[in-house]
Amino acid sequence: MALGKLHLLVLHFPIALVLAAALADVLWLWRRKTFFGEAGFYCLLVGAISAVPTMAAGLMLISTMSLSGQIAQLGEVHESLGIITTTVVLLTAGLRVALRNRLSGLWGWAYGVLMLASVVLITLTGHYGGLLAFGPDYLSGIF
Repeated sequence: MALGKLHLLVLHFPIALVLAAALADVLWLWRRKTFFGEAGFYCLLVGAISAVPTMAAGLMLISTMSLSGQIAQLGEVHESLGIITTTVVLLTAGLRVALRNRLSGLWGWAYGVLMLASVVLITLTGHYGGLLAFGPDYLSGIF
């Protein structure tokens, strides 16, 4: 489906927003400024919402591609990680909304673990997406 091609255009939006939310959360904990807490909240909320159509476009795109060999394996890993990442980001945002920015105690720790997992999963998903888009040897000439 042609809409799947939008994946390559829109994928950077939720990535940047969730990573900005994580950075804002660190600044919020460090500086204790409500501005950072609010910025993190809204970045995460919009990032999580925008991750859903990004994932849907990715699923549409990969279903139209005929991949084989190592590239097919990269595609499967990227697809699985994309689904897991979107789910974890949605859970993270849902917890943040449910807590209404009161991140203390056990729930605060749970949120922190989910946010860290979101960042790690985004990194891994993006890495495999880059390998899929540019080939497994793309960065080998640099190092």
